[in-house]
Amino acid sequence: MLQAMPSSSPGVVEALPLSRFDDEAAFLDYLLDDVWDILAQGVRVRFAAAHTPTLATVRRGVPAVRTVVLRGVSRSNAMVFVHADRRSGKVQELKAQPACSLHIFDAGRRVQLRIEAQATVHVDDALADREWTRLQDEHRAQQRRALAAAAPTAAPDVDLDDVDGLAEAGRRADFAAIALHVTAIEWQQVSSRGPRRARFEIGKRPRGYWLEA
Repeated sequence: MLQAMPSSSPGVVEALPLSRFDDEAAFLDYLLDDVWDILAQGVRVRFAAAHTPTLATVRRGVPAVRTVVLRGVSRSNAMVFVHADRRSGKVQELKAQPACSLHIFDAGRRVQLRIEAQATVHVDDALADREWTRLQDEHRAQQRRALAAAAPTAAPDVDLDDVDGLAEAGRRADFAAIALHVTAIEWQQVSSRGPRRARFEIGKRPRGYWLEA
């Protein structure tokens, strides 16, 4: 169970449906479970909000943002995975400055996630090999969907990043897997009562607490 920290905004806590839960910590547990569910759905469902988050890095001292594809999630290790062309700007930026963040907005839940992480870039190791195999499997599945489509000219349903061409051409040497080691997650829900915000410090014992709106 999360360790609940004192709320700095009692009004926000009072607006939440705490009657469904034994205590405030139980509700924070529920929210963190929901966060990881959103991320897992982003990997499985191509049109889910979390499938294409925004990745923010640091480029020459200023923020740089771009859309990436969420390729894998491991809650037990507090990690998420994205893929890249190893020659791309984001790979060079993350090698120089591993601190980064992901942004997701789930319109159905009216929830925004801001995920803080430390990135490691993998190109010639077992993790990179595993993610390359995953990418090739996804590419073959896309091709099968295109062949099964009614329209004879249907194109493969490619993702919005720079690696689908690598899989098609078998260019393993240009592939990089990026592992994002999650250190904190900020959850915010927009509602008619005003925004509700919580922060989770991720570690061996995650800590959750409320933030001022």
